[in-house]
Amino acid sequence: MEAQQTLNGHQVRSERSTRLLLRAAGELVAEGGYQSMTLATVGERAGYSRSLATARFGSKAKLLEALVEEIVVRWDVEKVEPELHDLTGLDALRVMLTEIKNSYEKSPRSLSTLYALVFEAVGPVPDLRDRFVAFHKNQRARVATYIRNGLEDGSIRAGIDPEQQAAMIVAQLRGVGYLWKLDPDSIDSGAVLATFIDQVVRNLAAVSEPADSDATADRFEA
Repeated sequence: MEAQQTLNGHQVRSERSTRLLLRAAGELVAEGGYQSMTLATVGERAGYSRSLATARFGSKAKLLEALVEEIVVRWDVEKVEPELHDLTGLDALRVMLTEIKNSYEKSPRSLSTLYALVFEAVGPVPDLRDRFVAFHKNQRARVATYIRNGLEDGSIRAGIDPEQQAAMIVAQLRGVGYLWKLDPDSIDSGAVLATFIDQVVRNLAAVSEPADSDATADRFEA
């Protein structure tokens, strides 16, 4: 029993230190970019030794992978996926876009880190570029899947090209993110994205929906 308690205590401390290291890494990326962030400064910012991040992650590339996973995958699993069961393709797309809109208010720190990495990925750092090429391919593929599902279940009008629409939607999201990251006070991201979501839904919907009868969107605004 004592050995088990010791093991559990060690696991709790390890999980806590990992969370703090990832938070520190996110802060450093948001402040100075990925290239200026080092494993040593991550450990120091988190309140641990300069070597802990190296011991925990092994390399800067592995830390990047864990950081993106923390921001994107956990958000996806915990906030989005449980809400998508039994929805039409159009409603599933609406939920995804609404959660992205809500993240500007609910998770601005994580979003700021994500966009700092996204825009730095156009530079000469292979780790970043490869990771975010894959990230955007996956996001476009997911949006395209919702659109194909909507074409099959009749919630999205015929004649829509899923891949083309997915590329347009992701590009619009990145444009809002760029303006918000560059000068947060110059743009009301929530209002802009709400309008964008409404336009996307109206453009794709098999039957035009009145602006004040969007029950599914209201459900996820709370």
